[in-house]
Amino acid sequence: MGQPIFLTIFFGLFLAIGLLILGFGARSLYMSKLAESWPTVQGRIISSDFETSTDSDGDTTYRANISYEYDVMGRRLTSDRVAFGYSGSSSYGFHKEIHDALPAGATVAVRYDPSKPERAALSYGLNQSILFLLIFGAVWTFFTVGMIAMFWISEQGAGGLLQNMNVYDRPQ
Repeated sequence: MGQPIFLTIFFGLFLAIGLLILGFGARSLYMSKLAESWPTVQGRIISSDFETSTDSDGDTTYRANISYEYDVMGRRLTSDRVAFGYSGSSSYGFHKEIHDALPAGATVAVRYDPSKPERAALSYGLNQSILFLLIFGAVWTFFTVGMIAMFWISEQGAGGLLQNMNVYDRPQ
């Protein structure tokens, strides 16, 4: 009795994680597509740092931390969003390229949400970070669904196999 409850919780948790990753990727893509039509203003990079962090397993993650300022309707605003979905990863070259392209003091076009001007981004559209979220989330979710299906099938017993079998003479 305890095993089905444990498996339900276990696979439910894994399924929820996959769906959350997929949802975050889909929301990032949606917001990034919206940003394509947002108005732009001239902004200025106020800081540009290249962050390197290493976890206890020795895995290194890189990220370009970019902060910029821009003016909308007389309000000076700041943001650090390079693009929706952008986050650190182990891809050194990808993040170093972004960092090098956006030095402190550079002038950039800032896309801002006209209904919420503090929501801004420097880039829009599908990017490597969003693609990673969508692919990883889909693979995680499909793998979990596949594992659930395999466990469900293994619990079905031999009924389907025996149903399609004719036994004419069974010894007593």
